Amino acid sequence: MRVLREGPARITKATVDAAWRRRRPGERLLIGDAGCRGLALVVNPTGMAWRFDYKARGTDPRTGKRFPTRSVTIGNPETHSPDAARNAAGRIKGEAKAGADPAAVKRAAIAGAAKRRALTMDRLVEDCATALPSRPKLRGTGTVSAAHAADEVAHVKAAVAAMKAGDRPVAEIGVAELRAALAAFAPMPATARHRFGALSRFFDWCQDEGHVALNPCALVAKARRPRAVAARQHHLAPAELARLWHAAGEADGLAPVHRDLIRFLLAVPCRRGEAAAMDWAHVALGAGVWTQPGALTKNGDLHRVQLPPLALGILRERHAATGAPGAGLVFPAPKSRKPVDTFSDMKAALCDAAFGGWRWHDFRRSFATALGEGGVAEPVVDAVLNHRQAATRGGVLGVYQRAQRWPEQVRAMEVWGAILAAAIEGRAEDARVARLPVTTTT
Repeated sequence: MRVLREGPARITKATVDAAWRRRRPGERLLIGDAGCRGLALVVNPTGMAWRFDYKARGTDPRTGKRFPTRSVTIGNPETHSPDAARNAAGRIKGEAKAGADPAAVKRAAIAGAAKRRALTMDRLVEDCATALPSRPKLRGTGTVSAAHAADEVAHVKAAVAAMKAGDRPVAEIGVAELRAALAAFAPMPATARHRFGALSRFFDWCQDEGHVALNPCALVAKARRPRAVAARQHHLAPAELARLWHAAGEADGLAPVHRDLIRFLLAVPCRRGEAAAMDWAHVALGAGVWTQPGALTKNGDLHRVQLPPLALGILRERHAATGAPGAGLVFPAPKSRKPVDTFSDMKAALCDAAFGGWRWHDFRRSFATALGEGGVAEPVVDAVLNHRQAATRGGVLGVYQRAQRWPEQVRAMEVWGAILAAAIEGRAEDARVARLPVTTTT
């Protein structure tokens, strides 16, 4: 582009109007102002602007010469009159004489503002979702599972949606937005706690990455944060479990694999995700033992389960019906052949056929309660449930006690199988079989 220079001349509004009429394609006209050295009106083919040129104070220690001329744009004739432009140029000149570099400061401010606008909540949630699977666990070792990462991100996205903050810069999110999210989830205390926790961990990640200076969740008063929901204590009597067992074979909409999975969960006190991921390679039908790899358990520990006759019967029938495979899912979904994940639909069908008011995890509490009433020692029950007991124990017992008490686990599962079978058959269990001597621990 051809550059023409004029002046210096005292620029007035008439000067600006005349310069605009003189603009030409391919030309840039610079008119220096006589009233403020360094100030110039820049006339381009499509617009005008005020520009101020200055020399930064001092000399370059490497060359011994003064720093090159810097330029700062001061709006345009629509935002600044000639006098306003001179005043702005005077302030910049004063900053430069004081040792500052106004042009660098302005560029940094523009870049910072652009970065803040780009770091929106939606974008950062996606970045966090990508980084989360490779981040170390907050407790223990290793990384989080894919399922945990997906659940965590889902909670964060739900919280962001409640705040209506998806397109807002993360640095703008404060206590007011968090309170709006908490108000939206107030009718669901457990959900509110999960989502606030996930959102706080997301902001921790943002802080670690340098996107925010402080986690805004830390500014929410403790009294306003969601409280922990009381631990659920509901459990089912053996007779109620028997009703669900029978309902699994009668409920509408349940495929045979769903029926078998439900009955297996009633017979074996495992977590539903562990049963859904069960593989034939991990089952020894002859010995009646299911060995869960650490990668599939909640606490990451390898876990053996003695299978009661009811569970073995289910597995043997499925094994024979599917061609006696050596590996592969025991309970594959009917269409996708992936692990069953329609537990909500299965539960709804059972409730319609039998009764409601229960949850899948109640089966584990029912097992623990029945065996506790039968005199089985709590450490044995915990071992069957694969609870990491030492995590809540101190002293010698917590540090050194690592016994699995396998013979007692086997006996406990025999007792449980007898209790459940008696309930299913509608008879009272044999007290000599269903009860163990009370084992005390010190």
